[in-house]
Parts: sequence; structure tokens; C-alpha cells
Amino acid sequence: MSTDARTQRLHFLENVSHYLTAFVVIMKGVAKLENPDKLAFSIFFIIVGILIALGTLFHHKFEHLIKNFKAYVFLLESIVIALVGYLYLKEGKQGLPYVCFFASLAFLISMVVHFVKGRGKSHAQETK
Repeated sequence: MSTDARTQRLHFLENVSHYLTAFVVIMKGVAKLENPDKLAFSIFFIIVGILIALGTLFHHKFEHLIKNFKAYVFLLESIVIALVGYLYLKEGKQGLPYVCFFASLAFLISMVVHFVKGRGKSHAQETK
């Protein structure tokens, strides 16, 4: 597999992971709409899910404007998915919280890898 094809495949998989995360977060927000005293959680999750989806859709534009934009997205996803996992755990779900915690850890690792790989590059080189 050529380097260009591999890079395109990795970008595709990264986008899929961001969209899936946005979907899960939005669905958690929609599920919380059923409970009126959880309206703040619901609105928070729906807004964050939409922000993740929009960040993924317009990432090329945001990466030029915000240094380390990708790392910030990974951090946001990590925090929100960990919170979703905590809520699943609190609701008595069995395996699902641990899937969320694993995904949260994976996003944190991705953030660290992004910083380590980008350490030797200037911002202009990263955006080429």
C-alpha cells in the first residue's frame, strides 16, 4: 500500500471515529430528553455532539486557524465519552461503560501521539 493511500485510509478512519463519537454523544443527549430534570445534560451532549461533527466536517479550515485543533478535538472527545461511560455505569449498564472508557483512553493516546509526532514540525509543515 502506498503512503498516499495509507494516509487517505487513516484520514477516513479518523473521520469515521469522530462521526461515530458525535452520533453516540448526540444519542445520549436525546435519551436524556425523556427526563425533564436532566435537560441541562441533554442540551450539553447534543451541542457537544454537533460541535464534534462540525469540527470533523470543517477540520481543514479549523486546522489552519487553530494550532493543534486535532488534539483539542481528541481531548474533548475523551472527556465527553468518559462522561457518557460514567453515566452508563451509573444507570447500571454492564459492558457499555467500559467500551466508553476504552474509547476515552484511545482518544487520549491519540492526542499524545499527535503532540509527539508534531513536535518536530512547524505549523506550516503540518497543514500542507
